[in-house]
Amino acid sequence: MTEHPCPLCGASSRAPVGAPYVGTVGILRWKRSFDERLHRCGEGHVYSVRIERGRGGESVTVDAWESVDEWTQARTGAEPSHRPPGV
Repeated sequence: MTEHPCPLCGASSRAPVGAPYVGTVGILRWKRSFDERLHRCGEGHVYSVRIERGRGGESVTVDAWESVDEWTQARTGAEPSHRPPGV
C-alpha cells in the first residue's frame, strides 16, 4: 500500500491502527473489492485510507476521523465497547 499523508496536516503516517477492513461492495458484475486501513499521523490525527478496485480501475479515498471509535461506529453501526481492552 502506498503511503498517503494525513488529510488534516499533511504529515506522514506514524503507525497503522488496528487490523485492515476488507471486503466487497456492489452487486453482480459491478462488485468492487476494497481495503481500508486506519492510520495515525505524527500529530495524532486518525485517518483512513480506502482503496477500491474494480472494473473501472482503482480509486483511493482518504478521510479524517475524530477517533477510532467514530470510524468503528460508521463502519459497523455498533456502539463502541465500554469494556477495557483485553477483558
